[in-house]
Amino acid sequence: MKNNIPVNGASNSLQNSSLKPFKYIKSWVLSKNYILLMLIASAALLSACTAQSRLLSRLKTEWNIVEYEVRNNDGSGTTIENAGTITFNSNGQGSQSFTTSITHTGQTADSQFNWENTANTVTIRTTDNQQPRVWIVVNSSRTSQEWYSTDSAGNVQVMKLERK
Repeated sequence: MKNNIPVNGASNSLQNSSLKPFKYIKSWVLSKNYILLMLIASAALLSACTAQSRLLSRLKTEWNIVEYEVRNNDGSGTTIENAGTITFNSNGQGSQSFTTSITHTGQTADSQFNWENTANTVTIRTTDNQQPRVWIVVNSSRTSQEWYSTDSAGNVQVMKLERK
């Protein structure tokens, strides 16, 4: 019987040791999936931040509003060329100056605003307007921009900018 105990003990340890690799493989597969998931999440976060930073660096300058178009939901519209300028400062503030064609008052309209951006939008908050204007950036380069926005009535505004 003494001889059986070590044999049975060896047999049990052999069974336990034969299961251990599966335990480690399962653990390794789970950790591999976790690492892969974390890499994908990090890449997505970095690419979004990179696109946002790229737009941010492009915006921080003065732009000519070469075309400002209003497309009304009834099918009518107005296009104004050389509509003014808009400046984005690196501190999140800016200024805009619209020509008489937009203001309809015979004078230019200057105003200050705060702004922020995501990877594909620019939000402008003027001090006199409670509702911010969110512009969707359709085309963006260092020398030109094209943005779209809608108002509460469903009208679409298109602003085309060129670097000054």
